[in-house]
Amino acid sequence: MKEKVLLTGATGYIGKYLSQQLAGQFDIYAMSKYPGEVVQGVKWITSDMFSLNDCIDAMQHVDYGVYFLDPNKRSSKLNDARFKDINAISADNFARAAETTGLKAIFYITGTSDDIETLNILRSYSTPVFATKTTVKRKGIVPQSQTSEINDVRSIQRTLMPSSWTVAEVSRYYFNWLSEMAFNVVQVTEAGQSFTIHVAGKNILTLTLDEEKCDDNRVVYKITSGAMYKDTPESRARMEFRRLKHTDTLIIALHDYEPTLPWLIYLLTQLPIHHLSMRIFDVEMRIARFQEEKENGIEKRYTK
Repeated sequence: MKEKVLLTGATGYIGKYLSQQLAGQFDIYAMSKYPGEVVQGVKWITSDMFSLNDCIDAMQHVDYGVYFLDPNKRSSKLNDARFKDINAISADNFARAAETTGLKAIFYITGTSDDIETLNILRSYSTPVFATKTTVKRKGIVPQSQTSEINDVRSIQRTLMPSSWTVAEVSRYYFNWLSEMAFNVVQVTEAGQSFTIHVAGKNILTLTLDEEKCDDNRVVYKITSGAMYKDTPESRARMEFRRLKHTDTLIIALHDYEPTLPWLIYLLTQLPIHHLSMRIFDVEMRIARFQEEKENGIEKRYTK
């Protein structure tokens, strides 16, 4: 019986080549949010690299995993993110899932400027990781607009969080900070495990803690209601705060979000406002980290 291998990035040119080369020795499974055309010897699994649960489900079928992220992969119609950050979340999900499912090994296809960080993320968990000596050169540039079945948005930013803070503390700080940052134009109320964002007294978004998906390094809020949220039975809209293991790097991501505003109006208004607020929050976190280091006797000159 052949051993089973899971491929990522299999819809791209390089991914197709890898599947063809491995098909003779292994049973090939390929995961994609939008599976490609039928390829002999390849079993497609409809799953999203940005969902940890999807990665875990996909790995239930296999013995090994090949991690290769195609910079041009289809994920959402709009990507407000850099390849470096998209790759960090994907690699973290892949390695977490591999550890959870007891995968025998991960093989990483080298060739980007982020190889060192990618390998550090993959190796921060228990699954053995092997990097190819032969590189497949690819530019880490993600198209902002892509083909998608729905008008979904992915927005990812990173910052450095204070070392002594927990991810849960950062997430609560973020929602409280929103009201202060917007001079009470935006108000955030808390009820139980939910935060509701109001503008002019109107509920625009409610985010509710998804306890089952939270741990020490990851806090996830489901978007559950609001005037700016398109609620559909298939919706998996969520906002997550993720600390890369063994680091103070914090990644804040909005996944699978469908706005209710007409697409052009969203691009001209809500998107740039959200992006600007995240940039300001990045500065807020770095200042908090600088102050923490100063209190601990670490003399540094603050720079962004």
